[in-house]
Amino acid sequence: MRILIGMPEQGSRGGSPACEPPFVSELRRLGLDVEEHVYTYADTKVSLATRVIRVLKTLHQLNKKLRSAKFDVLHLNTSFDSKALLRDFITVSLLRRNGTRIFLKLHGSDAKLLEKRNQFFMFLCRRLFSHAEGIGVLSSEERANFLRVGVLDRKLFLVSNVVSGNPLAHQRTKSVPDSEAQIPHLLFTGRFIPEKGLVDVIQACALLRRRGQKFILVCLGDGPARLDAEREVARLGLREHVRFLGHISEEDASVFYANGTVLVFPTYHCEGFPMTLFNAAAAGLPIITTRIRAAADYLQEPDNCLWAMPRRPTMLADKIIDLLGNTEMRLTMSRNNAQLAARFSRERVTQKYVEVYQALVEQGQNRTS
Repeated sequence: MRILIGMPEQGSRGGSPACEPPFVSELRRLGLDVEEHVYTYADTKVSLATRVIRVLKTLHQLNKKLRSAKFDVLHLNTSFDSKALLRDFITVSLLRRNGTRIFLKLHGSDAKLLEKRNQFFMFLCRRLFSHAEGIGVLSSEERANFLRVGVLDRKLFLVSNVVSGNPLAHQRTKSVPDSEAQIPHLLFTGRFIPEKGLVDVIQACALLRRRGQKFILVCLGDGPARLDAEREVARLGLREHVRFLGHISEEDASVFYANGTVLVFPTYHCEGFPMTLFNAAAAGLPIITTRIRAAADYLQEPDNCLWAMPRRPTMLADKIIDLLGNTEMRLTMSRNNAQLAARFSRERVTQKYVEVYQALVEQGQNRTS
């Protein structure tokens, strides 16, 4: 079987650049003939004209590849938001694919976009999904959203991401000074946008201090919400308790997972499979998060996590205190989460995609016979 995969550009940030390379590597190990092509770009702060040029250039290059060689499946790593929808619509509608089956893997989806009554957006959605033979979604919630607006059940496939656990994540390191070794380290990591809930975490930390709970909040990442977060830390007088360390590599992040006490991640973002959560699980870290998307599919309270509500700092503070005060619960979560991560090994996850590809190819053969 020959697969052409639209990949994120090298240097891109987010879950897709982390989980797709080991997935592609495993496809090749299984004997599939895989070719990669850049489909999404690292630099997103560009003009509309540059975006259009990129889309047309990518379309031209994909068409050239599809004309010169026979591919069974074109797998495009994308998402479902207004910008990606327009790009994917243009690309998929104008592809000369010569029998190649199209599979869209959605790394997150904006449910509000599906609820719009805008005729233009609805036209784009219908046309895009009519051209794609398969649509991969990362959570049951997203699958239900697409079914509700009329996407055919046979086109929707519930898939997951590869979670590559780092051995360093289970080893206590010397990165924490001896003077801080007994202080609980709360970890927040991800792109700093309001929907990830970082300001909620900071406000919860102010309540922790008021209640006499010792803690250090370590914030890994960067983004447009960082300035607001830093201002909130200053306003609440938390500078001695909160550290902003910026964007770091996946390998370096494993050191912080190793030294973390709890991951605190009250996200309400539209991503399907938050890699932050499942990387933390792979490191055996206890988790406090919101019950949405893939978290709701795979995590259970109190076995793997404690649930919090978005935009509820008081509830978040209560959950943190409950978990920090219950050593047995944290140890149980740690064991269970490390075991859960085995479900997302490259071998198990990739085999599911191979089955999806085979189903798409068989559908095409049945339609032409």
